[in-house]
Amino acid sequence: MDITTFVLQVKNITDKLINTIPFIIQNKLWYGFFKHRIVLTISIITAIVVPFSFFNFISDYLQSLAKVSTPQLLASTSSDQNINFNKLFEGTHTYLLMILVHLLNIYFSNKTIERLSGVTIDLSVKEMIYSYFRNLKVIVRTWFTELVLGIGISIIVGIFGPDWMVDTLKFLLGCYFLGYIFIDNYNATFAISINNSFQIIKHHAGAAISLGLVAKILLLIPFIGIILTSFICGVAATWYMHTSADKQESTLAFVE
Repeated sequence: MDITTFVLQVKNITDKLINTIPFIIQNKLWYGFFKHRIVLTISIITAIVVPFSFFNFISDYLQSLAKVSTPQLLASTSSDQNINFNKLFEGTHTYLLMILVHLLNIYFSNKTIERLSGVTIDLSVKEMIYSYFRNLKVIVRTWFTELVLGIGISIIVGIFGPDWMVDTLKFLLGCYFLGYIFIDNYNATFAISINNSFQIIKHHAGAAISLGLVAKILLLIPFIGIILTSFICGVAATWYMHTSADKQESTLAFVE
């Protein structure tokens, strides 16, 4: 991807993000949401129990690694340089939140596609459950990939570059993968495989990083931050993708 394409993607998604709230209000995207309250309640309970147990176990284990000094090989390069494992794993809670609001993301993504195309999307309980577990796979994979790349940045760039460069690269990496989740939700609607979705999204890195940056800012807002993140970033990502070169045919949404 060249810099011109990257900048155009940033400009495009920024325009979508700015106009997302007016788009939601004008099209009343919340209409019909509470018809799914029973299924959503059950799914949210499941989302809390399963992922939290998994990530909590991994997080506890990784926190113990924070007490371990950098191997002697790295220590010889810089006598007082240690990898800060706590910083490497600090994005875990963000991924947990993304799991919890996945069904909100899917609902508003579908409503966005409906308004843009005029096609009605009927999401069955079976498709909702499938969507949830696919999202769980994507988030685990994304979380692990960010960890591995973050460790690589900490070791390689940490040895030869300044601390600010390490922090900046890891922050941008986190933004990319957070935005990745919102764009993948669109691809998942059309049964695009996880691997193919990865290939598509890497060509929209500018949009993914911008989405992730806005999501990180919104998540700082107490209480309602996670809801605003789901509404704004979920709708903007769908709006962006459904008007991009990788737009999918609306009638193929959640076709069994």
